[in-house]
Amino acid sequence: MTKSQVPEGFLATEQADLFFEDNAVGRMKKEVWEASDAQIDATLADYGIPSPVEWGKPGSYIQTTTRWQVEVNRKKNDIVFIPVGCTELHGQHLPSAADTLYVSAICEACAASPPSAAHRSTWRCPH
Repeated sequence: MTKSQVPEGFLATEQADLFFEDNAVGRMKKEVWEASDAQIDATLADYGIPSPVEWGKPGSYIQTTTRWQVEVNRKKNDIVFIPVGCTELHGQHLPSAADTLYVSAICEACAASPPSAAHRSTWRCPH
């Protein structure tokens, strides 16, 4: 791509129709856009992302907790997080469960500080 095709105040990329603003945020976005998978994985690892899946941990969700343990937990915990998210199309770039996955991750993060229990999302919402 030649400089003459780049709009003023923007940075070019190898993708002909993709530009980033020539400012601190735009330069950072361009750096992330151009990063290799290994660089992205290293950056995410620095922040502990992705975190371990909570579904595999007994007691994290009501559905993965034995009945007797649910009853014991209910007596000592008075907070239950119930994530509710939509199942809807978000275009070509996201799965239809995006809303549900986001809110489930938020509830998992909140539930990481007991006392609390997370309940699996309901998968529907009048959105």
